[in-house]
Amino acid sequence: MQTEDRKAIARGALIAGTVWLGLSAEILVANVLLPSSTDDDAVSVVISYLGIFAMLFLAGMLAARDGASRTGQVLAGLVAGAMIGALTTATFAVVDNVWLDIVAQQQPKIEGFAHSSATSMRAFINHGLIGVAVVLTAGLGLLGAALSWAGGIVGREPLSPQPIRKRPG
Repeated sequence: MQTEDRKAIARGALIAGTVWLGLSAEILVANVLLPSSTDDDAVSVVISYLGIFAMLFLAGMLAARDGASRTGQVLAGLVAGAMIGALTTATFAVVDNVWLDIVAQQQPKIEGFAHSSATSMRAFINHGLIGVAVVLTAGLGLLGAALSWAGGIVGREPLSPQPIRKRPG
């Protein structure tokens, strides 16, 4: 693997860590510090996803600008997306278990638990995180590969238009 590809993958991991820190702060605020008993977090979730998508696109764009191959660009997005998914799931697991008394007051969790066969709210929440871990990690990994590939296409293009050459004569 060429040096530029390794650097692109490392940058993808750095981007993932930065995005994860921001998402973790948002998850902590929304679920613990300023919890809501209703399910009214649609706007913050949409904004978070748009931010993730933009950063995965940026990973490919920067990789292309630094000379990474198409494979390096795609791997940078794949690694970044999968890391964001896995780390975000881990954040939910910590928040949901450490602050269970607060999280358990959310209406969607109350309703879900009531219709489940789980023996406790903790078991209900942790069982639900298994699917989230798989879907979020794999889904963001694949989406990261695609968005990084698209970003790589844009990154190969010059930022400013080429000067117009005058014809002799």
